Amino acid sequence: MKAIIKHELKIQNKINNLVKYTAIFLIFCTFSITLINSQENVQTFGIIFSVICIPLAFIGLTHGFIKADIEDGSLENSLASSNAYKIIFAKYIALCICTLISFVLIIPIIFILYDIRVENFIAIIFSGIILITLSASLALLTSSVQGYFRTNTNFLSILIMPLIIPNIIISGLFIQTPEDIYLATIMFGINLVIIPPSMYLSSYLLENIYNI
Repeated sequence: MKAIIKHELKIQNKINNLVKYTAIFLIFCTFSITLINSQENVQTFGIIFSVICIPLAFIGLTHGFIKADIEDGSLENSLASSNAYKIIFAKYIALCICTLISFVLIIPIIFILYDIRVENFIAIIFSGIILITLSASLALLTSSVQGYFRTNTNFLSILIMPLIIPNIIISGLFIQTPEDIYLATIMFGINLVIIPPSMYLSSYLLENIYNI
């Protein structure tokens, strides 16, 4: 299992440059909020937008995430030496780690740029982790469906990714009022409801991808 995860990390960093491009996207989103808001509102909207832009980064990752492995034949080799559940889990871990690294790189910039309180800073970190873990599972599900059906699947991101919206809304509320701990538990509960089925469905589709 460690070997599969290590292999996926190498692919995402050396071939897809996931950490670099995700970090650039998050930095752009963080600084762009200062251009479209007044000085009085930039802190309030900046810290919220810096976190809720995370799911936007995953929308671009869904296209071709599994298809690329199908086209170059690496997925078939992986399925011959391992099972679909391990492959999906390794991809999920690699996706989360790479995005978390990008998020960790941008966190100090958010703290300095918006001059936020410690309580809000902790809420941002927690919300970011929650959104990353949820977005990664839904991105994998979308990509698995695209790989399974091969054609006419560009609309899937529009159908699946809105499952993140409840956590995006609650994240905004939690960042503004970090003393409301129950909001954090709601976000965690939503993850527990959505992530396991998403991972199972992704594994099922991957396992049967060559049977259609």
